[in-house]
Amino acid sequence: MGRRRRRKRSSETPEKRVATRRRKAPAGHFAAFLLGGGVALAISWMATGGRSSADDPVSRHVSGASSCRTVAQLSALSDAGLEQVDIVEMNLAVAREIPGCENLDYQYYKQVVDKWADDVRNHLTIAEANFRKAPQLWRNDINFCRLGALATYLTRRVGVRYAKKYSQEQKAGKNSKYKEPGAVLVHGLIDDLHGTCANMPVLYVAIARRLGWPVSLACVGPHFVCRYDDGKVHHNIETTYTGSGFVEETDQEYMKDVKLPQKAATTGSDFRSLSGREMLGVFIGLRARYYWDTEQFDAAERDYCLARALFPNHRYCFRESIRAIVWRGEQLFEPYETGHPATMAAWLASTYLQPVDQAVSRARIAPSSPGARIPVAYPQLQRYSPPAMDEVNRINTVNRARTERVLRPETMPQPQSPTVPGTPRPPGRYR
Repeated sequence: MGRRRRRKRSSETPEKRVATRRRKAPAGHFAAFLLGGGVALAISWMATGGRSSADDPVSRHVSGASSCRTVAQLSALSDAGLEQVDIVEMNLAVAREIPGCENLDYQYYKQVVDKWADDVRNHLTIAEANFRKAPQLWRNDINFCRLGALATYLTRRVGVRYAKKYSQEQKAGKNSKYKEPGAVLVHGLIDDLHGTCANMPVLYVAIARRLGWPVSLACVGPHFVCRYDDGKVHHNIETTYTGSGFVEETDQEYMKDVKLPQKAATTGSDFRSLSGREMLGVFIGLRARYYWDTEQFDAAERDYCLARALFPNHRYCFRESIRAIVWRGEQLFEPYETGHPATMAAWLASTYLQPVDQAVSRARIAPSSPGARIPVAYPQLQRYSPPAMDEVNRINTVNRARTERVLRPETMPQPQSPTVPGTPRPPGRYR
């Protein structure tokens, strides 16, 4: 999970740039939208600004158990019933089962999101008036303009930002560890306005659904986006971008950038709007990621199993669950037993790496006495031979020089007028 890499702006004219692959809303057309509701901004700030878990814990930890259903209760709903559930309630139900988060107050978070949705609704008339003045800037699509109004409101008015901690880690090429539940679930974003690709699109979807728009989450490998799909046209809104305007990208562009195969789409995992049950599975999978990163392996493995039951074809969840399954196998089996990761490794090697004599690959000799360990005959694998240190040092030198050249100020793209369509890509990369 992570942000998208920033790229240079196109040198095309404003009219042509609208049709380019990096589409961006003209921020200048939102000037009236941003300035027309100063009073509402003050009210919104009073509702959220400074009200973090550290400064005002009472606002978050008022008992709200009767107003928020449990994961078990939500899972028992029919598919049609689950589609009607507020995505904030669904996300909070998952968070409230984490030790220390039991008293998160759904009604408080619901009221904050309701207030933001009302604020956007009250100012859509201004954004739509700007659309009628220059519809070509929005590909003659009023819904695209409305999505831009939502994105601009959250980034400019509310102040939603990508968490700097994780942005810096991803820029450094590190695999982020999410050791706070709020880093992957939406209550953390609402509390301090800093989030990740795990919870930022959830907030977009929650507000857009309150406005009656056909939106949902969509998976893009380990990444998540807010997807608008009315059956005729769809838009993927990159919620982790919080600069001027907003970023929208097609399925094909994401597939190329993230290096995903066509199977990611044909299997039903990525590039489509998720159902309510699948989103619940995604949230539980994100909770499993938090448990794993905090070394609560037993809880992580159980959550991954539940997440995959709710969303069986989610490729990223399956990939992440393998390590938890391996951990569980170590707890349940002795190394000589079928089911232990060691014997599974032998089977995988014999099946996918090179042919092995059937008698050897199937050799499972029972121990002569309890506790005795008879080693399994493993196939002879081709060992990886690391390159010589001289070659490693040469590669490191080339990489350092390339990095220094890219980061020189004179090589960085120069900012353009915020009124011109087209945006650089957000810094960072998928993790």
